[in-house]
This record gives sequence, structure tokens and C-alpha cells, in this order.
Amino acid sequence: TGAIAPSSPLLGKAITDPLSLRSSRPIQVLEVGPGTGAFTRQITKHLRSGDRLEIYELNPRFCEHLRQNLPWEAFQSKGIHCRLNNADVRDIGRDLQYDYIVCGLPFNNFEPELVSEILAVLIDRLATHGVFSYFEYNLSHEFKSKFLRSKDRQRMLRVGKIVRSFIEQHQFGYRQVWLNLPPARARYCQKHIKA
Repeated sequence: TGAIAPSSPLLGKAITDPLSLRSSRPIQVLEVGPGTGAFTRQITKHLRSGDRLEIYELNPRFCEHLRQNLPWEAFQSKGIHCRLNNADVRDIGRDLQYDYIVCGLPFNNFEPELVSEILAVLIDRLATHGVFSYFEYNLSHEFKSKFLRSKDRQRMLRVGKIVRSFIEQHQFGYRQVWLNLPPARARYCQKHIKA
């Protein structure tokens, strides 16, 4: 995990805000790294009959928590197709496309190569006009790097460079969320951004 406290409802709302602009047709949603489900609960508020939610969580303890605490029967009764996968999102089928992707992975805790692979998979699986949402804590690179050993500092700087390049290529907007611990920025990305 990469958080010192659960994500606030305000960050959850900011991350899932693009779903409020959804069309009337059924949508495909992918959530990656839901942890204990703070964003999942916000996502499900936007779902309707015929929609599909795929959840990928690698940690088996979080998966079990989600299995026991999400209202699976309610989803089914509303006609929402929801599947929880205890698997690596990099193994997701190449033929799948999602209208919305919500990511709660703590990129700053990962190796740069892994961050690059995950971002490539997610943007590849995003539909042409889809929206990919994720968040970053404010000043996390600057703050953490002051307290890290040289090797970890270099890793984090490389992750920051990969993420900044991704933002430059794909971000079309963001929302600052001050009422979160720590404060965070929800970022919104698309497959193709006009230059």
C-alpha cells in the first residue's frame, strides 16, 4: 500500500467524476488497485443496468476484504456485471477496451520499469474516447526523496520522470483535493491528446 490513511470520500469523488458525464449506453469500467474499496464505492454509484465493472487487485488480503464487503448481490439484482480478479492487471486481455479506468496504485512505491509497463497497459486498454483517472499525493517526490537512501531516491526520481512524461502525453485535466491525508491531485487522461 502507498497510503498513510484511507483515501477520503472527496478524493474518491474527484477520481470518479468523469463517470458522472457518462452516456446512456452501457459502459465498461476497469478499476486497478482498489485496496479496501474507497474508490470502488464511488464508482458503483455511477453504474446502471448493463454496465460492467472489472476489478483487478493483486493483494489477496485486499481481495478477500472486497469479496466480503462489496454488495455483490445488489450489483447482480441491478443488472450490473461485476467481477473481482485477484490478478496482475498486466495480464488483462489485449482485446478488452474500457470506457473508464480508475487506478489506485501507488506508483511511487514501484520500480520504474513496472510503472512504465502498467501505464502502457492501461492506456492501451482505454477506449478511444475513454478516461483514465488516477491520483498522486502533493509533493510526494520532493518530500520522500529527502529521506531516502541514494538508491531509493534514484528509483523515485526515475518513476517521477516516467509519470511526468505520461502526463505530458495524455493528461487533459486534474482536480486538487486538499481534504485528503495527505492532500492529493486527481489526474484525468485520455489515449490521444491534441498537441
